Amino acid sequence: MTDKSKIARLRKDRGQGFERELVKRYREAGWWAYRVGGNSAYLPDVIATNDETGEMDVIEAKAGTKDFLYIEWSQIERDIELLNGFKRYPNRRIVLAFKFLAKKLKKPGVYEKRELKEYFKLVPKEQWDKLRGQIISCHYIRGCPELPDYHPPFKRND
Repeated sequence: MTDKSKIARLRKDRGQGFERELVKRYREAGWWAYRVGGNSAYLPDVIATNDETGEMDVIEAKAGTKDFLYIEWSQIERDIELLNGFKRYPNRRIVLAFKFLAKKLKKPGVYEKRELKEYFKLVPKEQWDKLRGQIISCHYIRGCPELPDYHPPFKRND
C-alpha cells in the first residue's frame, strides 16, 4: 500500500468513526439512527428520526485534523431531495456535524496536540437558495458563523 493510499484510508476511517459515534449518541438519546452509506451511495452519512417528537435529522459528518473541513453543495442538495420524501416528519433538518480531532496535521505523519472541537450546524430552508452551489467550510477556531447552531439531543464531546 502506498503512502497516499494509507493516508486516504486513514481519512476515510476517521469519517466513518465519527459517523458511527453519531449513530451511537443519537440512539442513546432515544432516537432511531443509522449510517446509510454517505457520498458513494448518494445518501447522507447518517439519518436519525424520533417518531415521538416528529423529528428527522439528515446528517453530513466530517472529521479531520486540519484547520478547515468542507461539505460540497451537491451533498446538501441530495439531502434536500431526501427530506422532501419524508413529509410524515414535521420537523426535518439538514445537520452538518464537524469534528476537529485533538491533533493537527503539520506535515504528513507529524501532528501537534490541540483541543477537540465539534460544531453542529443547521442548513435552514430559508438559506438553501443563497447557499446553492457553494462549498460550506468550517474552521477549527471560528466554526461556521454563517449557519445557525444545532443543539443535538445528546451530549457533545467538546
